[in-house]
Amino acid sequence: MKVLLLDMTHGGQILAPLFKGRGDDVTVCDVYRIAPESMLESLRSIGAHVFVGAPEPGHYDLVSMPCHCPDIFLEGCTYGERIWYSQAVNLFMNDKRFRIEVTGVKGKTSTCYVMAHILARAGKKVYLRSSRGSGPYTAEGHQIQELKSIAPPYLLNLPEGDYDAMICEVSLGGSAKADITCITNLLENYGIAKKTRVAEEAKKDILSDGINIVLESEKDIWAKYGKPLRLSKKKVSVVGTPSFGQPLEVEVDYRGKHRTSLDGTYLGLQYIEAMDMALEVCDAMDIPADAVMDALSTFKGVPGRGEVHMKGNVKYIVERNPGISHMSVKRTLETLKTMGCLEDALVIIDPVSKKVCDKLDRDLIEEVVRSYGAGLIVTPGDGTEPEIPTGVRTVVRMTKEGYQ
Repeated sequence: MKVLLLDMTHGGQILAPLFKGRGDDVTVCDVYRIAPESMLESLRSIGAHVFVGAPEPGHYDLVSMPCHCPDIFLEGCTYGERIWYSQAVNLFMNDKRFRIEVTGVKGKTSTCYVMAHILARAGKKVYLRSSRGSGPYTAEGHQIQELKSIAPPYLLNLPEGDYDAMICEVSLGGSAKADITCITNLLENYGIAKKTRVAEEAKKDILSDGINIVLESEKDIWAKYGKPLRLSKKKVSVVGTPSFGQPLEVEVDYRGKHRTSLDGTYLGLQYIEAMDMALEVCDAMDIPADAVMDALSTFKGVPGRGEVHMKGNVKYIVERNPGISHMSVKRTLETLKTMGCLEDALVIIDPVSKKVCDKLDRDLIEEVVRSYGAGLIVTPGDGTEPEIPTGVRTVVRMTKEGYQ
């Protein structure tokens, strides 16, 4: 079978040897022209035909590409069948270890970290792959050992090890073979592949024949794909008035009603939905309530995600996240408004990118920031620190980075 794989940035180099191993004639294309020569040479060494840019025109029995890859790269080509990279992963995934795959528009990393922390505190041996990095997660935290993309094909090179749970954040879609899958939300069904497709089309590929957890409010979106659904409902509610840098009192409805405090070193308000979904996973895994409550009270947030601290009399919020967009800016500013910290606020956006696909839409961000009456600085992305104007009392420092 003649197989064409487009895009070496998001896992084509992982799939190529697998198709080759089953006897296919494989052609790979570095359509974005950014793959290192060592990667291309490695693909040539296994007998793959390698192109930098678009493929050679012709007919292929099978084309596989990321769902977000535009069709323009296929000009001059015909094919018998096309599948997305998620569907190709499904062909080759045979890892039998207990695996939880998490995708969605917002909150993927937060959900994975809350989940990993609870399971680790409950005595489970946990491995966490996220946009921040990958490695074991113990009761002491995440031991990051490698930085890799969270594109679906990277599910095929999970490390060896006897883990009770492999928690995998996935950018678009998944293997459709996980024991538990989570779609955190579809807050924005944004355009992909030069707006010829939408995010939903890619993310639905995570749905499996096992346990699929989606928001109760999004039941109708995902039900049409014919997979069994378990609905994530409200479980964590804020008690009292949130205050910057102070513990957040919450009531937790998990196998009974419980009260606890979330650590004050992160914006706990922004983690409530992630906790709701993580607790749905824990219930499906029969994790005891005392272990869950212990974990929530000791969780300190995702490093660099909603961290808060004071510098003199100025409040600082730090966000380092590949998902920074007008939506995340609005969410943070709304949180600060709830805590009464929005007056004399400044938002600083650093558009640094480490293999991040989504680009900042400055116009949308400016519109959101202006609507909250805050100031805005967008840095050149070269690491320089802007001067904070006199009179600023709250600084939101957002850096768009991560591994997608």
